[in-house]
Amino acid sequence: MIMKFFKRKDDDNSITVTDDFGEWLIIRKNSNASLIKSIIERTMKKLKVKDWNLSLLYYVEDEKIKGLFSVKGMLTFSEHIRELDFYNALKNVTSDYLTLGEVRLSRLRACNTTFLFFSTDMLIKKQSKIDEDYIKMLLPPRGAYGYEIPYAMKDLFIKMTERTLETSCHSVSLTLNNGSFESIYQCRAFREIDTEILKDTFSYFSVEQPNVTLKTTSPRNVEIQVNIPKFKTKYLIPLLWGNILASNIVC
Repeated sequence: MIMKFFKRKDDDNSITVTDDFGEWLIIRKNSNASLIKSIIERTMKKLKVKDWNLSLLYYVEDEKIKGLFSVKGMLTFSEHIRELDFYNALKNVTSDYLTLGEVRLSRLRACNTTFLFFSTDMLIKKQSKIDEDYIKMLLPPRGAYGYEIPYAMKDLFIKMTERTLETSCHSVSLTLNNGSFESIYQCRAFREIDTEILKDTFSYFSVEQPNVTLKTTSPRNVEIQVNIPKFKTKYLIPLLWGNILASNIVC
């Protein structure tokens, strides 16, 4: 599916990009992605929003039903748009092209920007032309999966830690303040803990190498502390949606 979905343009070999909100895979020459982009473009025009950006956070096609897919996306723009207004415009625009499933919407206002998140199933009725432009799709950190988005903050870092170390953990504390991150976990130590791979996992959010320390609390348990002095707070936005306070984001 990945080889089919992420086609490279002849004059551009890049398939990934990094921006203020995370790491992304580049989608080119895909009919469903073009349809999503076209529908959002019509929706934003109906709402009279001229300057906006669309990023996909999750996309998967149904293996049995042709034309059915699930999608999660993030829109950024400066205007104050209500979720209900967006929903009504989206429903009006999509009627000729596809059938919409239940639409989940979430809105966050931070750094003088509106972040509007949507999650829905779509069944195509009429296909659009393939756009030569591209769309970004989120490449989440190790241990985080698109189908689980949006996360609560503690749940995100617990899953990242457990899946990286292949063990069970619980969160003792988590602090994010003025761009500085600190978290402590109690984990089962079935084998030697590899701090380097955990550093690599958390480096997704770090300007510099994260600091990871271990303290054995019992023969089967270890305390893990993760410190990130320069934390990329905006990277949390596509992963948490409205589950983050605007005050936690360093603009």
